[in-house]
Amino acid sequence: MVAAMATPTRAARKVVERIIARVNSEIVTQRQFEREREKLRQQLAQQYSGAELDAKVKEYSKDLLRDLIDQALMVQKAKDLDISVETDVVKRLDEIRRNVNLDSLEDLQKEVEKQGLWEDFKDNIRRNLLMREVIGREVGRTIIISREDARKYFEEHKQEFSSPEGVALAQILISTEKHKPEEAEKRAKDALAELKAGQKWTEVVRKYSDDAATANEGGEIGFMKAGTLAPAISEAIAKLDTNEFSDLIPIKTGYIILKVLERRHQGIPAFDEVEQHVTEVLYNQKMQPALRKYLVDLRRDSYVYLAPGYVDTGAERPSETVLAKKGQ
Repeated sequence: MVAAMATPTRAARKVVERIIARVNSEIVTQRQFEREREKLRQQLAQQYSGAELDAKVKEYSKDLLRDLIDQALMVQKAKDLDISVETDVVKRLDEIRRNVNLDSLEDLQKEVEKQGLWEDFKDNIRRNLLMREVIGREVGRTIIISREDARKYFEEHKQEFSSPEGVALAQILISTEKHKPEEAEKRAKDALAELKAGQKWTEVVRKYSDDAATANEGGEIGFMKAGTLAPAISEAIAKLDTNEFSDLIPIKTGYIILKVLERRHQGIPAFDEVEQHVTEVLYNQKMQPALRKYLVDLRRDSYVYLAPGYVDTGAERPSETVLAKKGQ
């Protein structure tokens, strides 16, 4: 897992340091560009191969330089806004450490350095966190979804929210494969005690859950259709309302605590049952165009130089400028 997130090998770092873009005081090098293209190829190779893979890489590579320029602009904006994420960087590193079952951050550093530079690894995490903060403060806060907007969207797209009967769940898994039986039982009881004392579900998940695939997602395991759950689990959650959690549930590999995130009835639900989901759908629809507009505005107020032969697909096009002026 560390390998997928770490920086490229030292051999790959021999790419000539050619500057292909300058974004104010920051540069984008050919090495960075090739590194991102290789990451893209690895991701696409999970779905495609051969000529189809090459075609997809070519298609998606068109926006790689745009994305690198976006990142540089947002990281610089974070500095202008005096945003610091150092505490969050340490937390994120510790989450990664737990997910790959390492005892300390020093052990994580040793694993990363087998494949790349530790400082590059940390800087990548830092930049992602800075961008997230900028997007939230500068773009997210401007997107307001009223209840009326959500209801109107629901009325126009009811069929999209139709579903079978079932329940959406999150879990905390304490594994006897990772811990001795008595230790696993104690950890499970401690996790339940913290929940009952009022500790946030997400914090308890991060602290105790042995399910690396869901620990960073609040333990969410998805929507389960009615009739697909084991009888013992169905019985344990039968009387739980939304956002309530179960007692300890013994399973073959340890213990789980389940939280009900949502209950759905068969067919089209009432608006009140899916209001939060509808709001999230609308928010996500509005976020991307709002973010692109924000990044165009950042470019307009910045110095962006491109080496010959390179194109920034995120730059404002002349036609857009004309349309914007007509709309004033």
